[in-house]
Amino acid sequence: MIQLFQQRDFGNKINVTFQYLIQNFRSLGTALLYIVGPVALAAGIMSGIMQSNMLKLAGSSRSSDPMMFLQMITQFLSPAFWVTILAGFLANIAVILTTYGHMKIYNRLGQSAMSDSIAVADVWEEIQPAIGRIAIISILNSIITGVACVFLLIPGIYVGVVLSLSLAISVFEETDFGATWERCFKLIRDKWWSTFGLILVMGIITALAGIIFAIPNGIIGFLIAGKLIPDVSTLWLIIGNVIAIVGRTLLNTIIYTAIGFQYTNLVERQEGRGMLSAIDSIGTNPAQPRATDEGGF
Repeated sequence: MIQLFQQRDFGNKINVTFQYLIQNFRSLGTALLYIVGPVALAAGIMSGIMQSNMLKLAGSSRSSDPMMFLQMITQFLSPAFWVTILAGFLANIAVILTTYGHMKIYNRLGQSAMSDSIAVADVWEEIQPAIGRIAIISILNSIITGVACVFLLIPGIYVGVVLSLSLAISVFEETDFGATWERCFKLIRDKWWSTFGLILVMGIITALAGIIFAIPNGIIGFLIAGKLIPDVSTLWLIIGNVIAIVGRTLLNTIIYTAIGFQYTNLVERQEGRGMLSAIDSIGTNPAQPRATDEGGF
């Protein structure tokens, strides 16, 4: 049993992220497969169709054709493009909700939590009320961060890191955007750099792992460019995009799990929620030791 609300240093947050994912590989993986899989699959299929349409258009037009550029632009206004964007957005929301919903149930079960005791139905029931709220907060986060980046890059990065905690806060504490925004700035006080460093490290790890899922798409693109595959095969492009998008989407749970543990770490440091729980359980469950310093981070 991993105690979620516990103070952890930088290295321990990385270690506990992978420990949690390994320990709950079956229950969390199944939930991701059933909840995230269909939406990510739709995003991959639509992305493959759009890519096929663009390659066919490029192959059927001469590079000197003045209408070719306009025709390519119209592809970004086609239904396939917007369905791809919507499916990709919903897939990311599904990963966030499934990850934090699973962690919330795991924390609620406490010592009775086993690696396979959390069913897909339990996660789905937990996250259903939060779907709309998380979608709205995600959109507002993107707008606020984007506007901040337009004026100056550094304020945009700062705001983006602060708001990275917002989705975990909203799922765990069921807060609206206003309360979530205030909570983000309160929790991250004096711990901005540790949050930034954790996101950066886990982002690099996730990106490197994602290369594996991008290989099939790269091979298919190479075969098409070398005309080793006759014409532009929509089926092969769909297969390549499905593997790449589904794999990359599911890998994002690594980053969100790490942010989840940063959230619980910050809550514990400021409010001692895990300590209070341990005091309440004295005589029933042994308390786990807590790290007392976050080191240089």
